[in-house]
Amino acid sequence: MIATVTLNPSLDEWIRLRSLRVGELNRATSFARYAGGKGINVSRVLRELGIPTVAYAPVGGEDGSILQHLIRALHIPHVFVAVRGLTRNNYKIHTRRPRTFTEVNLPGPTVNARVLQNLERRLLRQRVQCVAFCGSLPPGAPASIYRRWIQRLKPRRIPAVLDASGDALRHGLLARPWMIKPNRREAEELLGGRLTHRTALVAAVKELLQRGPDIVVLSLGKDGAVLGSTATSEIWRAKPPAVRTDSAVGSGDSLVAGFLAGWFRTRRVLEAFRLGVACGTAAAMTPGTELCHRADIYRLLPRVLIKRID
Repeated sequence: MIATVTLNPSLDEWIRLRSLRVGELNRATSFARYAGGKGINVSRVLRELGIPTVAYAPVGGEDGSILQHLIRALHIPHVFVAVRGLTRNNYKIHTRRPRTFTEVNLPGPTVNARVLQNLERRLLRQRVQCVAFCGSLPPGAPASIYRRWIQRLKPRRIPAVLDASGDALRHGLLARPWMIKPNRREAEELLGGRLTHRTALVAAVKELLQRGPDIVVLSLGKDGAVLGSTATSEIWRAKPPAVRTDSAVGSGDSLVAGFLAGWFRTRRVLEAFRLGVACGTAAAMTPGTELCHRADIYRLLPRVLIKRID
């Protein structure tokens, strides 16, 4: 079983408009709501792929109850810890004229030490193959929280995946997680340089590997991803087929889930990489954060091209 930890979960509220007129009444053409947060997205895709998973998160208020209802409807085992305040709403606004995408993400409720200790205690009691720590930190969570929890997993020989940004990623790397999955912007912020060409991408993955993880997957959106591993000196790039994109939100989370599913089924890093990129590409084809469907994943899988680039 693969556990996911989402310290700042959300209800993703997707609104479609013909156009957005600031300061005026706007009438939506459609609306959808999804259980959101990066770790929860990973669990959703693992469930789609038939991989046992359990999702950990703090939730609060009526919106937290709605989130729990959505997770139950997806038949995803979960451990939710109550927190004061309301689980956040993230608003995603699509307009047709002009074709734009606007996001408004709320900060989320403040978590205290009691909530974090409760989550940590319950997580460490669970027998799992891997834990994926994903997403932003809510108010009240120290930047070092992922680092501490990854260190607590090491005596149990449980590998950790870190998919975070900013200080949470910087601190988390000090615990030497098994795998990290930054996107291009997150890697540029961490390393302090632009990653616009192959040489820079190769150098970035090698530098990230030197900071401790066994596996680095650097996601590049529609351009695929780059992979490096300490088990080999090789750097690989995966290029997905061109598809019609509806919403790319959640594609990186889908990549993480696909990689984990592939790895724990085959223990072959390139097969896991290919499945991850296929999942990320399939997720971009669906509306909102509907994420990926199994039929699309396996249709795209043989069309993902992987080549060595170092």
